[in-house]
Amino acid sequence: MKKLVLLCLALGALLLAACGGGGGGTTSVVTNCSPSGPHLSVTAKNIQFDTTCLAAPAGRPFTIAFHNQDSGTTHNVAIYTDASVTKALFQGKLVAGVATETYDVPALPAGRYYFRCDVHPQMNGTFNVK
Repeated sequence: MKKLVLLCLALGALLLAACGGGGGGTTSVVTNCSPSGPHLSVTAKNIQFDTTCLAAPAGRPFTIAFHNQDSGTTHNVAIYTDASVTKALFQGKLVAGVATETYDVPALPAGRYYFRCDVHPQMNGTFNVK
């Protein structure tokens, strides 16, 4: 019985970690955001991004101001074609916190992509280019 309880606790922790894409502890996951210009901002804190959706204008280079607020922890922002992470469209350099890095990202075609921290893959979300 004790092993079953421990197994259930471990599985629950894994499920919670898999859902941790940011959002400041909220339970809703936003996947349909729209661009507000070529300057994006995302923050990593407590091994989470502050958003589950980023958006940039199609066909235009853009910047991502990345704020790593996790002291002594390394993060980045990388954009992939999808959650299989087999094709990277952009991989930001690793940033040890507490620090800020501005990434210059080349223009991307319109589409729905996937972003994540390569060090902590549970930190992820949708990247819309419209």
